[in-house]
Amino acid sequence: MKKNDWIVIGSLFVFGLLLFFGFKLAESIKSTGNVYAKVFYQDTLVLMIDLNSDEYTIYNTEYANQIDVGRASEGIFYVPGTVTTDMSDLYAEDSYALAHQLKGIKLQVLDGKISVVYQESPRDLCELQPPTSSSLEPLVCLPNELVINVYTNLTSDEFIPDAILE
Repeated sequence: MKKNDWIVIGSLFVFGLLLFFGFKLAESIKSTGNVYAKVFYQDTLVLMIDLNSDEYTIYNTEYANQIDVGRASEGIFYVPGTVTTDMSDLYAEDSYALAHQLKGIKLQVLDGKISVVYQESPRDLCELQPPTSSSLEPLVCLPNELVINVYTNLTSDEFIPDAILE
């Protein structure tokens, strides 16, 4: 490679780093200290979770009865997700899910971050995504039609739900 090639590669690398840190800086400037995860199933907001306190809001949608928050105090939430096979094998070690015949996706909130613990999709890509608490890193499970967006710029006043079902 020529000297000019190395200069171009180095310039692009530095530019990429500047952009990355610029986005991180902008996120931290707009951050309010509150971190919320909004869970969307089939483009419908079904659940909102405060990642710092495990408080939650279940929205009054047609999927509300498919959400289970029985283990919310442990940071475990079961939300609907498109499945094509029997999930009982995946939940065999989870006696709560097995006893309640839950199907869908198991989310875990731990240390202020949210992650997908169990789900069914080709290659289990959703489970491979690292836990996130950044609005720049949403969790996307396209085979399951589930998207989890993290918001760091909401105030606690904006956590007021439309309808709460407990």
